[in-house]
Amino acid sequence: MATTRRKILVGTAISGTALLAGCSGMLGGNPDVVVFNRTDNELTADVTLVDADGEELVSERATIEPDGAFEHDDVLSSGTHTLGVDVEDGPSGEREFDVEDGDSLQARVDQDDIEFDKL
Repeated sequence: MATTRRKILVGTAISGTALLAGCSGMLGGNPDVVVFNRTDNELTADVTLVDADGEELVSERATIEPDGAFEHDDVLSSGTHTLGVDVEDGPSGEREFDVEDGDSLQARVDQDDIEFDKL
């Protein structure tokens, strides 16, 4: 039986779909919360995320390698949230954000300060 171009294209499409099934999260979007360590040293930080009702959505003590990051996903929903980062023997800070679906809250820890952003 001869292989036709149509059979090859259909087979390729089916194989590609099967390989990518379940990978949509990897193809786009950022984690809900990311704390970057932009120092030359490992750091330990308390990371908190609180919603408008005062419910703690994230409360973790994280050890982050130099140029590494702490990530937490599937915690944000639309509304007001406060992200706090308290570095052991280092800077601390918090920022309130108005969050929409698909946003990512990020903090970048430097030696003396913390910068917050929403993507």
